[in-house]
Amino acid sequence: MQYPLYRIDSFFFLLCYIPKSSTQVCTVSSETPEENLSPSNQFPVPAASANNSPLSPKPELEKVQKGTTVFPVKSFASINLSGGSQRFFRCEPSEVSKNERMKLIALKTKDGEIKGDIAFYCRVLRVSRQGFYQYLANQNRPWKYQPLADAMMEILKEDTCNDTYGRVRMYQALTLKQPENVDIPSERTVYRIMEEIGISHHPRRKPNGITKADREARKSDDLLKRDFHADEPLTKCVTDITEIKASDGKLYVSAIFDCYDSGVIGLAMDTNMKAPLCVQTLENTAKSYPGIRGAIIHSDRGSQYTSQLYREAIRQYGIQQSMNSAGGRCHDNARCESMWARMKTELLYDRYDTEKMTTDELKTIIWRYFISYWNNRRICSANGGLPPMVKRQQYYDSLKEAA
Repeated sequence: MQYPLYRIDSFFFLLCYIPKSSTQVCTVSSETPEENLSPSNQFPVPAASANNSPLSPKPELEKVQKGTTVFPVKSFASINLSGGSQRFFRCEPSEVSKNERMKLIALKTKDGEIKGDIAFYCRVLRVSRQGFYQYLANQNRPWKYQPLADAMMEILKEDTCNDTYGRVRMYQALTLKQPENVDIPSERTVYRIMEEIGISHHPRRKPNGITKADREARKSDDLLKRDFHADEPLTKCVTDITEIKASDGKLYVSAIFDCYDSGVIGLAMDTNMKAPLCVQTLENTAKSYPGIRGAIIHSDRGSQYTSQLYREAIRQYGIQQSMNSAGGRCHDNARCESMWARMKTELLYDRYDTEKMTTDELKTIIWRYFISYWNNRRICSANGGLPPMVKRQQYYDSLKEAA
C-alpha cells in the first residue's frame, strides 16, 4: 500500500484526505486518554455525498488548523456512510524517519518549552525523551556533512545528465575530483547523505527489444560467450540498434562500444533499421580507429547483422564477427543492452518528450551525449570511476612509459 506523505512546515507528516465539505476533525490534546485514540476517533468523518465513492476523484485537501493533531495508526481504515465511503490512510511512526518525528515534536512543544506535552508526543511517536532533548541540544549545530553535500551538488551542476548518478558513481566522482577541504567518507555514508538532501536516483523504466531475426540466414559463432572483459582497447566490441520515437517517425541509433572502457567508437543514426545503417557504423568506426582491424565485434542475430551487405563490410575491415548463441538470448549481448538502458535513463526518460521532438533534434542531443559527455566526462563505475577516454589515455600512457 502506498501511503501519501505531505510536507508541512519542513517535515513529513501523515495526513488524511479531508473533503471541503468535511468540518469534523479530531483535535487531541495531551489530556486525551489513550483509550480514546481509536481509529474511529482519529479519522475525520466526511459529509455523506455521492462524490465520496471510492471511484470518485480525490477530494481537495484543506490545510490542517494549528493545534489539530492526527496520529498514525497501524493500518488504514475505510469509513462507510449511507451516501458512500471515504478511505483514509496512515503509516506507522517507524515508516517516517526519526529526525522528521523529532522535528514534529519540537514544533508542537515550541522547542521543548511546553514541558507537559513532551512525554505524550514522545510516547505516541515512539521516540525517547532523552533522544528528543539531545535533538534539541544539537539542532542548531552546523551539519558536519555540509561541505560534502555542497561538493555533491557541484558535481550535479557540471553536466545535465549527472543528476542520474547513484551512490556508486557519486562516490567515484568524489574520489576522482578530490574536492578541497572535504573528507570523503564511505560509500554507504555518501548514499545516506544523498538520501538526506534528496538527490538519490532510482531508475524506473524497462526497455523493449526490437530485434527481428532472419531464421534462414547463416549465423556466426558466439566468440565472446558473455565474457565482456578486455585487457586492451579494440580487441572486444559489442554493437546493437535501439529505437526512439519522434514526432516525424522513429529514429534508429546504431553504435559500437569497446568492452575495454565502454567507450563509443562508432555511431550512426537513421530513420530505418536496415543493413546500411550498421555498415555506416562500421565505416565510422574504421575511420576513427584504424586499429579496429582484427577485433571481435559481437551482435545479436538481427537480420541486419546476418545480411550479405554487413558480412562484406566485416570482411573488408578485417573484423571477426560474433553473434548471440542459438535461441536469441539477449543476455549474450547484455553489455550493449545495458549501454542503451543507461543512455535512455540518463538522457531521455523524465527529461525529454521525444514524441514532440523531430528526428534531427534527437540526433543532435544523442550525438552530443555519446561523443562529448559519455566518452569524456561521464563517470563509469566499470572503469573504476574513470570516463572511457581517460582510462584509454592512461593505457596508452602506460605503454609509452614501458617503452
